Amino acid sequence: MFTTITSGILSRLAWQRRSHRAATLNALHDAIAIIEFTPEGRILTANDLFLTCMGYTLAEIVGQHHSLFCTSDLIQSPQYADFWRRLNRGEAFSDKFLRVAKHSRPIWLEANYVPVQDRSGRVIKIIKLATDITGHIVDAQEQRAMTAAIERSMAVIAFNLKGEVLQANANFLNTMHYQASEIIGHHHSQFCTVELRNSPEYQQFWQKLNRGEFISGQFQRVNKQGDTVWLRATYNPIFSESGELYKVVKFATDVTTQVEKNQQERKAAQQAYQTAQQTTANTRLGATVIENSVQTMHDLASDLQGISGDINNLSNSSDRIGAIVEDIRSIANQTNLLALNAAIEAARAGEHGRSFAVVANEVRTLAANINRATSEIESKVQQNHLLADKALQGIESNLKRADQGVALAQQAGGVMTEIRDSADDVVRAISHVSDTLKGE
Repeated sequence: MFTTITSGILSRLAWQRRSHRAATLNALHDAIAIIEFTPEGRILTANDLFLTCMGYTLAEIVGQHHSLFCTSDLIQSPQYADFWRRLNRGEAFSDKFLRVAKHSRPIWLEANYVPVQDRSGRVIKIIKLATDITGHIVDAQEQRAMTAAIERSMAVIAFNLKGEVLQANANFLNTMHYQASEIIGHHHSQFCTVELRNSPEYQQFWQKLNRGEFISGQFQRVNKQGDTVWLRATYNPIFSESGELYKVVKFATDVTTQVEKNQQERKAAQQAYQTAQQTTANTRLGATVIENSVQTMHDLASDLQGISGDINNLSNSSDRIGAIVEDIRSIANQTNLLALNAAIEAARAGEHGRSFAVVANEVRTLAANINRATSEIESKVQQNHLLADKALQGIESNLKRADQGVALAQQAGGVMTEIRDSADDVVRAISHVSDTLKGE
C-alpha cells in the first residue's frame, strides 16, 4: 500500500513538472518569435510571432534552409558555414543579426541560437528565440549618422558641471587653435575675455546651465593667440537616464567672418547715413540759396523795369524839350525877321533911324545866337534821345535775360527740391538698413 501511495505521488509530481514546462513553453511562444531547425539548417517549424515578423506562412518555409533569411553575401561567406558547424558542435550564439524577411525586406533580430542535444550529447535540433529590434537599430543608426554629421560639420566640446573641459572634437580644436591636451581639465573661462570672466553675467551663465537651462546665441570668445572668435552656439545640459544632470555639451559654428563682415557693413551703413544726412543738409542749403537768387532776380527785374520807366520819362521829357526848342527857334526867326524889317525902316529914316538900326542889329545878333543855341540844344536832345533808346533796348534785353534767369533758377529750385526729397528717401532707407544691422 505504501508503494502504491508513493508511486501516485511521484506520478503527480512528474505530471506537474510536465505541466509547468508546457505552460512555460506556451508563455514563450506567446512572447517570443521561435523557429526550429534541423542540425543541417532546415526549418522544422515556427510560431506565429516568427511568421508574422518575417512575413511568411508556415507552409512557405517548412523544409527550406535557414539561408532563406540571409543576404547573399553572408551565405557565401566562410563565417556562415562556420556558424552552422559551431551550432552542430553544441555552441550557442546570442547577438544582433541582420536578416531578410519576405520581399527582401531587411530586418534586425536580437536572437539566441540554442542547440538541443539528446542524452548522448548529439545535437538533434536548433531552436532560435528572436525579438524584432529593427526600430531600435534604425533609430540607433540614425542617431549615429546624426552624431557623425554633427561631428563633421560643427565644433563640439563637453564640460562637467564645474565648467571644466571633458573632451572636444577636431573642429573645435582647429577653430580655437588648441591641442586637446591644452584644454582638457581646464575651465571654460580659458576661452573668454578677462572682462567676461569677472562679470556677474558669466556667473549667472553657469548657474543657469547647472539648473539644466538651455542657452543659445552668438558668443564672443578668444582663441589660443588671443584673437577674437565669434561662435553661434548652443549649450545643452545632458541628463542621465535617472534624470540627473551630469554634463553640458556645446555645439558651435564659427561665424567670425560673417560677424566681421556685418560689422563692416554696419560701419559703412552708418557712414552712408551720415553722408546722406550731410547731403540733405547741403541740398536744403542749396535750395535756400536758389530761392534767394530767384528773389534777387525778381527784385533786379523790378528795378530794371523802374529804370526803364524813368528812361522812358526822360525820353518823353527830351521830346518836350525838343518841342520847346522849336518854339524858341520859331520866335528867334520871327525876331530876326522883325530886326531885318526894322533895319530897312531905319535906313529909310536916315539919320533919325541910326540908333534904331543899332538896336535892330543887336536884336538880329541875339536872334542868330538864339538859333545857334537852339540848334546845339536840339542836337544834344537828339543825342540824349538816341542814348535813351539804346539804354531802353539794353534794359529790355537785360529784362529778358533776367526773366530767363528767374525761370532757370525756378527750374533749378524744382530740381533741388526733387534732389532733397530723394535725399530724404535715401536717408530713411539707409537709416532702416543701419537699424536692421544694429539689431543683428
